[in-house]
Amino acid sequence: MNNLNNKKILVVSAHPDDETLGCGGTIARYLHEGADVRVIFMAEGITARFDDAELQTEKVKKISHIRNSNAIKALSCLSLDEKNIYLNDNYCCRLDTVPQINLVKLIEHHIKDFKPDIVFTHSKNDTNIDHRITFQVSLAATRPIFDKTIKAIYSYEVLSSTEWNYPNPFLANHFIDISDYIDKKILAMQAYEDEMREMPHPRSEEAIKALASYRGCQSGLRYAEAFTLIRSINN
Repeated sequence: MNNLNNKKILVVSAHPDDETLGCGGTIARYLHEGADVRVIFMAEGITARFDDAELQTEKVKKISHIRNSNAIKALSCLSLDEKNIYLNDNYCCRLDTVPQINLVKLIEHHIKDFKPDIVFTHSKNDTNIDHRITFQVSLAATRPIFDKTIKAIYSYEVLSSTEWNYPNPFLANHFIDISDYIDKKILAMQAYEDEMREMPHPRSEEAIKALASYRGCQSGLRYAEAFTLIRSINN
Protein backbone atom coordinates (compact mmCIF):
# COMPACT_ATOMS: atom_id res chain seq x y z
CA MET A 1 0.00 0.00 0.00
CA ASN A 2 1.84 3.05 -1.27
CA ASN A 3 -0.22 5.86 0.28
CA LEU A 4 -0.61 5.23 4.00
CA ASN A 5 -2.05 8.62 4.91
CA ASN A 6 -5.25 8.04 6.91
CA LYS A 7 -5.11 4.27 6.34
CA LYS A 8 -6.08 2.13 9.32
CA ILE A 9 -3.87 -0.73 10.47
CA LEU A 10 -5.03 -3.32 13.01
CA VAL A 11 -2.35 -5.44 14.70
CA VAL A 12 -3.66 -8.55 16.46
CA SER A 13 -1.14 -10.08 18.89
CA ALA A 14 -1.37 -12.92 21.36
CA HIS A 15 0.88 -11.30 23.99
CA PRO A 16 2.67 -8.04 24.71
CA ASP A 17 6.04 -8.15 22.88
CA ASP A 18 4.74 -10.20 19.92
CA GLU A 19 3.66 -7.00 18.18
CA THR A 20 7.12 -5.45 18.47
CA LEU A 21 8.99 -8.58 17.44
CA GLY A 22 6.61 -9.27 14.58
CA CYS A 23 6.01 -5.84 13.11
CA GLY A 24 7.47 -3.16 15.37
CA GLY A 25 9.40 -1.52 12.57
CA THR A 26 6.33 -1.54 10.35
CA ILE A 27 4.21 0.02 13.09
CA ALA A 28 6.77 2.81 13.51
CA ARG A 29 7.03 3.38 9.77
CA TYR A 30 3.29 3.35 9.14
CA LEU A 31 2.66 5.81 11.96
CA HIS A 32 5.36 8.10 10.58
CA GLU A 33 3.74 7.94 7.15
CA GLY A 34 0.32 8.98 8.44
CA ALA A 35 -1.47 5.71 9.14
CA ASP A 36 -3.76 5.15 12.12
CA VAL A 37 -2.63 2.05 14.03
CA ARG A 38 -4.46 0.05 16.69
CA VAL A 39 -2.88 -2.87 18.60
CA ILE A 40 -5.00 -5.44 20.43
CA PHE A 41 -3.74 -8.25 22.64
CA MET A 42 -5.57 -11.54 23.15
CA ALA A 43 -3.84 -12.39 26.45
CA GLU A 44 -1.34 -11.07 28.93
CA GLY A 45 2.20 -12.27 28.45
CA ILE A 46 3.71 -13.65 31.62
CA THR A 47 1.54 -16.21 33.42
CA ALA A 48 2.75 -19.17 31.32
CA ARG A 49 5.70 -19.18 33.70
CA PHE A 50 3.49 -20.04 36.67
CA ASP A 51 1.33 -22.96 37.78
CA ASP A 52 -2.45 -22.65 37.85
CA ALA A 53 -2.42 -22.44 41.65
CA GLU A 54 -0.25 -19.30 41.49
CA LEU A 55 -2.30 -17.32 38.97
CA GLN A 56 -4.39 -15.42 41.53
CA THR A 57 -1.51 -14.55 43.84
CA GLU A 58 -0.50 -10.95 44.31
CA LYS A 59 2.98 -11.74 43.07
CA VAL A 60 1.74 -12.98 39.70
CA LYS A 61 -0.82 -10.18 39.37
CA LYS A 62 1.95 -7.64 39.96
CA ILE A 63 4.25 -9.21 37.37
CA SER A 64 1.41 -9.33 34.83
CA HIS A 65 0.66 -5.66 35.49
CA ILE A 66 4.31 -4.79 34.89
CA ARG A 67 4.25 -6.62 31.54
CA ASN A 68 1.18 -4.64 30.47
CA SER A 69 2.84 -1.41 31.55
CA ASN A 70 5.90 -2.39 29.53
CA ALA A 71 3.68 -2.88 26.47
CA ILE A 72 2.53 0.72 26.72
CA LYS A 73 6.15 1.88 27.09
CA ALA A 74 7.28 -0.25 24.16
CA LEU A 75 4.57 0.95 21.82
CA SER A 76 5.18 4.55 22.84
CA CYS A 77 8.76 4.03 21.58
CA LEU A 78 7.17 3.27 18.21
CA SER A 79 5.09 6.49 18.53
CA LEU A 80 1.77 4.74 19.20
CA ASP A 81 -0.58 6.57 21.54
CA GLU A 82 -1.81 4.65 24.59
CA LYS A 83 -5.46 5.12 23.55
CA ASN A 84 -4.77 2.80 20.60
CA ILE A 85 -3.47 -0.04 22.79
CA TYR A 86 -5.97 -2.64 24.03
CA LEU A 87 -4.70 -5.02 26.69
CA ASN A 88 -6.32 -8.26 27.83
CA ASP A 89 -6.23 -10.34 31.01
CA ASN A 90 -6.64 -13.81 29.48
CA TYR A 91 -3.88 -16.03 30.82
CA CYS A 92 -0.78 -16.52 28.68
CA CYS A 93 -0.53 -19.85 26.79
CA ARG A 94 -3.99 -20.82 27.99
CA LEU A 95 -6.10 -19.39 25.16
CA ASP A 96 -7.15 -22.97 24.40
CA THR A 97 -9.22 -22.77 27.60
CA VAL A 98 -11.13 -19.70 26.36
CA PRO A 99 -14.17 -20.28 24.09
CA GLN A 100 -12.93 -19.34 20.62
CA ILE A 101 -16.17 -17.55 19.87
CA ASN A 102 -15.28 -15.05 22.59
CA LEU A 103 -11.92 -14.37 20.94
CA VAL A 104 -13.51 -14.04 17.51
CA LYS A 105 -16.07 -11.59 18.83
CA LEU A 106 -13.33 -9.53 20.47
CA ILE A 107 -11.60 -9.04 17.12
CA GLU A 108 -14.91 -8.49 15.36
CA HIS A 109 -15.67 -5.70 17.82
CA HIS A 110 -12.47 -3.90 16.90
CA ILE A 111 -13.10 -4.41 13.18
CA LYS A 112 -16.57 -2.88 13.47
CA ASP A 113 -15.29 -0.02 15.61
CA PHE A 114 -11.99 0.71 13.87
CA LYS A 115 -12.70 -0.39 10.27
CA PRO A 116 -9.11 -1.35 9.39
CA ASP A 117 -7.71 -1.41 5.87
CA ILE A 118 -4.91 -3.85 6.77
CA VAL A 119 -4.69 -6.54 9.46
CA PHE A 120 -1.47 -8.06 10.79
CA THR A 121 -1.65 -11.23 12.88
CA HIS A 122 0.36 -14.31 13.84
CA SER A 123 1.61 -17.15 11.67
CA LYS A 124 -0.46 -20.34 11.58
CA ASN A 125 2.58 -22.56 12.23
CA ASP A 126 4.05 -20.95 15.34
CA THR A 127 5.13 -23.29 18.12
CA ASN A 128 3.31 -21.14 20.69
CA ILE A 129 -0.28 -22.33 21.05
CA ASP A 130 -1.66 -18.83 21.69
CA HIS A 131 -0.09 -17.63 18.44
CA ARG A 132 -1.79 -20.41 16.48
CA ILE A 133 -5.15 -19.73 18.11
CA THR A 134 -4.78 -16.01 17.44
CA PHE A 135 -4.20 -16.78 13.76
CA GLN A 136 -7.28 -19.00 13.62
CA VAL A 137 -9.62 -16.53 15.32
CA SER A 138 -8.22 -13.70 13.20
CA LEU A 139 -9.19 -15.63 10.07
CA ALA A 140 -12.68 -16.17 11.42
CA ALA A 141 -13.11 -12.54 12.46
CA THR A 142 -11.87 -11.17 9.11
CA ARG A 143 -13.93 -13.44 6.85
CA PRO A 144 -14.94 -11.47 3.74
CA ILE A 145 -18.67 -11.73 4.38
CA PHE A 146 -18.27 -9.91 7.67
CA ASP A 147 -16.68 -6.65 6.62
CA LYS A 148 -15.69 -4.99 3.36
CA THR A 149 -13.09 -2.54 4.70
CA ILE A 150 -10.20 -5.00 4.97
CA LYS A 151 -8.00 -4.91 1.88
CA ALA A 152 -5.13 -7.14 3.07
CA ILE A 153 -4.28 -9.59 5.84
CA TYR A 154 -0.71 -10.57 6.70
CA SER A 155 0.98 -12.93 9.14
CA TYR A 156 4.19 -11.89 10.89
CA GLU A 157 7.02 -13.93 12.39
CA VAL A 158 7.93 -13.86 16.08
CA LEU A 159 11.43 -14.82 17.17
CA SER A 160 11.59 -17.76 19.62
CA SER A 161 8.38 -19.21 18.21
CA THR A 162 8.04 -19.00 14.44
CA GLU A 163 11.57 -20.15 13.62
CA TRP A 164 11.35 -23.16 15.95
CA ASN A 165 8.75 -24.99 13.86
CA TYR A 166 11.42 -26.64 11.72
CA PRO A 167 9.12 -28.75 9.49
CA ASN A 168 7.08 -25.66 8.57
CA PRO A 169 9.36 -22.66 8.01
CA PHE A 170 7.87 -19.19 7.73
CA LEU A 171 6.78 -18.39 4.18
CA ALA A 172 8.05 -14.85 3.61
CA ASN A 173 6.46 -13.39 0.49
CA HIS A 174 5.97 -9.73 1.43
CA PHE A 175 8.64 -7.37 2.76
CA ILE A 176 8.47 -3.92 4.34
CA ASP A 177 11.52 -1.67 4.50
CA ILE A 178 12.30 -0.77 8.12
CA SER A 179 15.83 0.50 7.53
CA ASP A 180 14.99 3.84 9.13
CA TYR A 181 13.11 2.22 12.02
CA ILE A 182 15.25 -0.69 13.21
CA ASP A 183 16.61 1.36 16.12
CA LYS A 184 13.06 2.17 17.24
CA LYS A 185 12.20 -1.52 17.12
CA ILE A 186 15.20 -2.38 19.30
CA LEU A 187 14.34 0.42 21.73
CA ALA A 188 10.76 -0.82 21.96
CA MET A 189 11.90 -4.37 22.72
CA GLN A 190 14.21 -3.08 25.43
CA ALA A 191 11.12 -1.67 27.16
CA TYR A 192 10.12 -5.28 27.81
CA GLU A 193 12.57 -5.53 30.67
CA ASP A 194 12.29 -9.29 31.24
CA GLU A 195 12.26 -10.41 27.60
CA MET A 196 15.57 -9.31 26.10
CA ARG A 197 18.36 -11.90 26.38
CA GLU A 198 22.02 -12.24 25.50
CA MET A 199 23.18 -13.85 22.25
CA PRO A 200 22.64 -16.50 21.00
CA HIS A 201 19.07 -16.21 22.32
CA PRO A 202 16.70 -15.17 19.49
CA ARG A 203 15.36 -12.31 21.58
CA SER A 204 18.70 -10.55 21.75
CA GLU A 205 19.45 -7.27 20.02
CA GLU A 206 21.92 -9.04 17.73
CA ALA A 207 19.36 -11.68 16.68
CA ILE A 208 16.60 -9.13 16.04
CA LYS A 209 18.92 -7.11 13.83
CA ALA A 210 20.22 -10.26 12.15
CA LEU A 211 16.71 -11.35 11.17
CA ALA A 212 15.90 -7.87 9.85
CA SER A 213 19.17 -7.87 7.92
CA TYR A 214 18.47 -11.34 6.48
CA ARG A 215 14.97 -10.32 5.40
CA GLY A 216 16.51 -7.21 3.90
CA CYS A 217 18.95 -9.35 1.92
CA GLN A 218 16.01 -11.36 0.59
CA SER A 219 14.35 -8.21 -0.70
CA GLY A 220 17.18 -5.85 -1.64
CA LEU A 221 16.89 -3.73 1.49
CA ARG A 222 19.14 -2.89 4.44
CA TYR A 223 16.63 -4.00 7.08
CA ALA A 224 13.18 -5.44 6.49
CA GLU A 225 10.32 -7.18 8.24
CA ALA A 226 8.86 -10.17 6.43
CA PHE A 227 5.24 -11.23 6.21
CA THR A 228 3.06 -13.90 4.66
CA LEU A 229 0.25 -12.45 2.60
CA ILE A 230 -2.93 -14.31 3.59
CA ARG A 231 -5.26 -12.52 1.18
CA SER A 232 -5.65 -9.14 -0.47
CA ILE A 233 -8.07 -7.14 -2.58
CA ASN A 234 -6.92 -4.86 -5.39
CA ASN A 235 -9.69 -2.48 -6.42
